[in-house]
Formats: sequence, structure tokens, C-alpha cells
Amino acid sequence: MNDIVILGAGGLARELAFLIEEINLATPTWNILGFVEADGEPVDRQVGNYKVLCTESDLTSMQVAAAIGIGDPTTIQKIAQRFKANSKINFPNLVHPRTIWDQERVIMGKGNIICAGVVFSTDIQIGSHNYFNMDCVVTHDDKIGDYCVVSPGVHISGNVKLGDSCMIGTSATVLPGVSL
Repeated sequence: MNDIVILGAGGLARELAFLIEEINLATPTWNILGFVEADGEPVDRQVGNYKVLCTESDLTSMQVAAAIGIGDPTTIQKIAQRFKANSKINFPNLVHPRTIWDQERVIMGKGNIICAGVVFSTDIQIGSHNYFNMDCVVTHDDKIGDYCVVSPGVHISGNVKLGDSCMIGTSATVLPGVSL
């Protein structure tokens, strides 16, 4: 089992802990150490099933996998940039076992979170540190930048281009060929 921490301790971070637990039911992979809060926030408090382990500054000396459990693209980008140069912190892609996807033809960066019920068809390029919430559909020839948050039930049609830091709201449909 690999140690992992979750950056953030709000509702989305608790949902991310649940996603990791679901991954472990299918393939035991991760040992969740706890949540990591921003500097100045209280530590050693219980949040859902896990405690707040430490602050971001404390994390810099640890060798651990990390996942960003925050739903704001700007904040995701700031956190990812703070840890970019730290070779001790690894951001794995976390893919729920109930994801349907063409694994050979979907190319992903690092630190992506893919929740239950997501469908990625084929020939899709995905950057880093994106969050695809439950029941999203992303279809052929889409290109998605970094730090995007795709809310539950979103449908992204073919040949769509999402730039960096996009936020797509719940149940939205992005029509074919659109660039955001």
C-alpha cells in the first residue's frame, strides 16, 4: 500500500477520501494518512473518517502521494504550483473502478481525479490536476487543459477544447466544437 494525503479538508476532500476507499475495494493501493490543511489552519482534528494530519508547510518534508480535494480551479492551480518543484510529493491519477474509458487512447497528465460513472470515449487529451465529478461524459477528440473542474452530470461533446482553469457547472452540456 502506498501512503497518500488529501490536500483540503472540506466536503470535496471527504468525497475524494471516499473515492480512494472505493479504489481500494477493487484494488488495495492506498493508505490514506489524512487531510492536509493550509498553513495556519488547525490540525489533529477529525474530519469524516480521517484526521487533519498536518499543514502544507509540514508536508514539504514528507515523501508521499497527494491528491487535491478542492473544487476551485484557481486554488487547485496555486496548490499544484506550490508543490511542483518538490520531488518528494507525487500526484497520481486517481480513477474510480466504475470509470468507462479507452485506456489506450485517453492520454492524461498527473493528479487527475476521475469519479464514479465517468465515461471517456476515445482520442481524448487531458492535462493535469483536473477533477471530473460523478457521471460526466467526455467524448471523442476533446482536449482539456490543466486545473479544470467538471461538475456532476456534465456532458462534453466531441472536438471540444477546454483551456486551463475552466469550471463547468452541474449538468451542463458543452456542444461539439466549442472552445472555452
